[in-house]
Amino acid sequence: MDLNLLRTFMAVYEARSLTGAASALHVTQSAVSQAMNRLRRDVADELFYRSGRVMLPTPYARELFPVVRDALGRIENAVSAQTFDPAASGRRFRIALSELGEMHWLAGIVERVSAAGPGLSVDVLQLDPTSMADTLARGVVDVAINSANVPGGFQTWTLKHERYVVLMAADNPLATGDLDMDTYRAAPHAVVTGESGHVNIERAVEAYGGAGDPVAVLNHFAALPAMLSATNLIATMPQSLSARWVREWPLVMRDLPFALDPVQVRLYMRSAHQEASSLLWFRDIVLAATEAESGFTPVRSEPAAPGQP
Repeated sequence: MDLNLLRTFMAVYEARSLTGAASALHVTQSAVSQAMNRLRRDVADELFYRSGRVMLPTPYARELFPVVRDALGRIENAVSAQTFDPAASGRRFRIALSELGEMHWLAGIVERVSAAGPGLSVDVLQLDPTSMADTLARGVVDVAINSANVPGGFQTWTLKHERYVVLMAADNPLATGDLDMDTYRAAPHAVVTGESGHVNIERAVEAYGGAGDPVAVLNHFAALPAMLSATNLIATMPQSLSARWVREWPLVMRDLPFALDPVQVRLYMRSAHQEASSLLWFRDIVLAATEAESGFTPVRSEPAAPGQP
């Protein structure tokens, strides 16, 4: 079988469109259509069907994908032989980050990438923990940094253990004295939507009877310092970000009035078929940037198997 047909199959599977696959392969859409027609005849399966504007894989295509991914990965790794030259490359890397991830690590990552090669660039995609396994499997991103577990057998590194604290204005009545569980539950809260660690806080508070609805629900963490400084709202926040804001704003940190295990923040690397030398280079750049920022040496983790938490 022509290996180019399999590469086209991978591109369509990842892009979910003929146009996107053609762009990724630097060929015409007609060439992609012709290759897919040949492959359909070879394997006696339609492989994809159209649903609205996207091409969805058939059950057989879903079975074929990991086999082709791993086989092409071995071939590409052998051919590339760690020959990536960042100084001469025009590679555009893709990383999925939350807003917190951007605030903590993006500057260090981009600084290192830019210093290594003038043609290199970095695209940041919004982190969606619910679809991250599929996003990594299809190669939409090269790496993702996430505090939620992502099943699927991806190579994984623990970047740090994040503790949570209560953040509030320095003149908030709760800034001094005892902050017990009843006081915490009754206080007016501000939360940020999409913060993956917040679900752990909600579960812990539920064990003590839960808390009322938050007074303010924000889209971005960047809006919190000014809001907390001007009100009596409190926010349960990652300690590392809170410590930075305490130095810049009239805010104080208080310990949580309940037990909560630190959250593990992890890096996940995309599937094996993309583990060419450029991907491994970018992974090492991200690991170096996160270590420089957090002071925590990344630890290789055992990947979560499909279906496991």
